[in-house]
This record gives sequence, structure tokens and C-alpha cells, in this order.
Amino acid sequence: MTQQDDAPVREFADRGTIWLLGSPANLRDLVAMAAKDIADSLEFSRAERVNRSFVPANLHKQEADLLYRVPFRAGRAEVWVYVLVEHQSQPDRLMSLRLLSYMVQVWDLQREAWDRDHMPAVQRRPAPIVPIVFYTGTRRWRRVSDLASIIEAPRPLQRFVPRFDTLFVNLAGLGTEELKGSALGSVLRALQVAHASAEELQEALVTAMHELGKLPAEDRAEWRRAAHYLLLLVRHLRKPSERECLYQALSDGAAPEQREEFDEMAMTDAQVLLAQGRREGIHEGIQEGCRRLLSRLLERRFGPLTTHQRRAVEALTEAEAETMSDRLLDARSPADLGL
Repeated sequence: MTQQDDAPVREFADRGTIWLLGSPANLRDLVAMAAKDIADSLEFSRAERVNRSFVPANLHKQEADLLYRVPFRAGRAEVWVYVLVEHQSQPDRLMSLRLLSYMVQVWDLQREAWDRDHMPAVQRRPAPIVPIVFYTGTRRWRRVSDLASIIEAPRPLQRFVPRFDTLFVNLAGLGTEELKGSALGSVLRALQVAHASAEELQEALVTAMHELGKLPAEDRAEWRRAAHYLLLLVRHLRKPSERECLYQALSDGAAPEQREEFDEMAMTDAQVLLAQGRREGIHEGIQEGCRRLLSRLLERRFGPLTTHQRRAVEALTEAEAETMSDRLLDARSPADLGL
């Protein structure tokens, strides 16, 4: 993974989802959940993400959005796909007004490019915009109200109200069939039960990793992104005392040929938790959980530990456990680690 991909995700509910949708393949699957005909008409393999946010600076911590330029499969035209991820506690009745504001700014971006490239006026044709609201909250929200339903206008004036459709994906409303058959769907099923009991989430994590294992070899990058997202989900949304069993569920669900790579990713996560515990002064529970995770990964690498070796791991200080984590991937035997 890139350094950017390895960075912890803040404000996981929305920022983590935007990071997940940084993959054009995942964007395609999200569009297909709302409008399969649109997804089938676009060439997502040539999608280009526009690294610019249209959210005002004072709202950066409240919103998460992303913008793609995606060519049509036929012809030379393209479409803008604008995704706004919402995790607020209450649906926004004025969402369509916000979307219209962002859409106008997208067209302004296109107009600026025309001016910069000195494009002849006759060739200036604004591209259509497909706005998508992806709602990951828990309150009931069935659809985005159009402007006509929120603007008070008598019938003779209704023709002056802008009209556009909005694709709406409600995480809580996605069913088994809609989530089946894609990396994104497997991950979103786990996100649906992220705050349920540990047992229910364990089952979803095992299933997600099992389904991810069916991805073709050429989709390896999608597997890594999805697996890393699930690790981040556990780290950001579950209590420290639950994480070890949830990491175990992820590892158990991974295909045998992918398990070593996943455990390396989990080891990186264990290092992050150790550092986090040291910075924040979190109680011994986090460090103890990381030592147990270290023991499990040692056994995955070298086989069952002896009683002496297990006790030695349990007695490690934070610094010693972190050092051993750093050396684990290069060690050829427990002896190389001083065990």
C-alpha cells in the first residue's frame, strides 16, 4: 500500500467511506447499487478523480465528498460523478439545495478549464452531472427531496424551479442481493453491523473476507483496499477489548494464500495501537491486547509457541513488543527474536 493508504482514517464513518470510494471499481459498484443502467453506460476503468473539494473550509469536518470525471462507453463524451457521503444523525431536507450549489461549482470548474485552454465557444458543452448521496446514518431517510417539493411556488412559477435527479444510496436499506458479488458490497455489509454485537460483526467480517477471497487475481489492489478498510473499521469503531477477536475473525475468513499478507497488515495495525496507547495513556488493556495479537501472529509464522515463549511475550514492555513487531516479518525463527 502507499503511505497515504496506510495512514489512519479520521472521522471514520464518512472519511473512511470516501477513502474506500477512492477506487474507481468501488465507485462503479456504488453507482450500480442506485442505477445499474448508468453504471453500465460508463467506462470506470478510465475514470479520473478530481482532487478538489467544493466544501467550504469551515465545513470540512462536517462533510466528505469526491468528484470523478468518467467517460461514456460509447462516443467521446464524459460525465461528472459527484458523491456526497452523509453520516449525520438527521436527514437533511435541504439536501437538493446543497447539491445544486456543488453542481454549479463543478460546471464552473469546467468553464475555467475552457478559458485556460482557449476552447472555441462553439465547442463548449457542459458535461452532465450525476449527484449521489450515500447515507450511512441510522435515522430513516427514504430519498432526497427535489427542489420542487421544498420551494414554495404557485403553479405558474413552478417552471422556474431547477429540476434534476439525485441518486440515493441508504446503507441501512441495502439488502443481501444488492451487496453480493463485489468488494464494496462485502465491506458495506460489515459496516451495516459495525455497531452491533461483537458476535454479529464477527460473522460479517468472516463472510466479507471470504467473499473478498473470490476476487480475481487482477483485482488484488481492491482486495488490499477492502481488507485494510475492515481493519480500520475494527480499530475506529470497536472497543479495544473486542479488537483481538475481531482481527481473528478477519484472519480466519481470509483465503489461505492471502492470510500471510493480511496478518502483515494486522501487525501494522498492532503497532499503531501500541503507539496510540503510549500517546494517550490508555490503560493496560490495549497493550495486553496487542501482546496477544503478537502471540497469534508469531504462531501463524512459526507454529505453536512453547510455554516459555508465550510467557516471554506476555512479559514484554510496550517498547519491546513494538520492537519485536518490527522484526517479525524478517525473522526466520523465534530465536531471531530472542524467544
